[in-house]
Amino acid sequence: MAISRSGRNFFKRGKMENDVNVAYTLLSEHTAFHVKEAYKAMRTNVMFSVPNEGCKVIGVTSAVPSEGKSTTVLNLSITFAETGTKVLLIDADMRRPNIKKILNSGEGAGLSDVLARFVKAKEVIRPSGYENLDVIFSGNIPPNPVELLASDTMKDMIEELKAEYDYIFIDTPPINVVTDATVVSRLLHGIILIARENVSRKDEVAEAMNKLQFVNAKILGLVLNDKMYQSKRRGRYGKYKHYYNYKKYGEDD
Repeated sequence: MAISRSGRNFFKRGKMENDVNVAYTLLSEHTAFHVKEAYKAMRTNVMFSVPNEGCKVIGVTSAVPSEGKSTTVLNLSITFAETGTKVLLIDADMRRPNIKKILNSGEGAGLSDVLARFVKAKEVIRPSGYENLDVIFSGNIPPNPVELLASDTMKDMIEELKAEYDYIFIDTPPINVVTDATVVSRLLHGIILIARENVSRKDEVAEAMNKLQFVNAKILGLVLNDKMYQSKRRGRYGKYKHYYNYKKYGEDD
């Protein structure tokens, strides 16, 4: 399977860093203009790639760990919420949850407890601290995450929540590591794949794409973070962590 020519040179193996240290910067009034615009461009592309009517359910995954998917999905959720739409973010990475770490919250019951039928979904919905954005944290770490995500309880929960929100974003584990993302894909209108410059390998991204296509998931695009870009003001290249470049899969410059 081919990868967009515009991204090929970025898929090199670099030093792996812990995901907590790579991308825990959230959008705020102090965020650089070009970063905000990158997320707005991503939002526009996503909006035109999913149905107009009803609640849209969108997954976010990566090929391997440490590619910044959790911060990407949280910032994308914030960007959608800024338009006045009601947004819910679900942390379905029950093995290595990061959303609660990023928001410095999320203790107690969450998704795993809902899927194990200990609590109702509405009992674990939490405010994110951002207007129009709610969160369901991962909950207690279960022994059988993939079985819980494949259950009818998961499907029923999503259907119930779709009546309350305009967009539901689901943070899923890396697809090349575990099968959770492929299981969740049956519930999605589309899925976004995250890669990281000088960390993600071309073969890993291709493998992730193949796995998503095998289950007929609708791939909305590839987000490349940690991207090098040229400063027009200074005429030199600079590196900005947390700058995200959205490309439709197969799209060339």
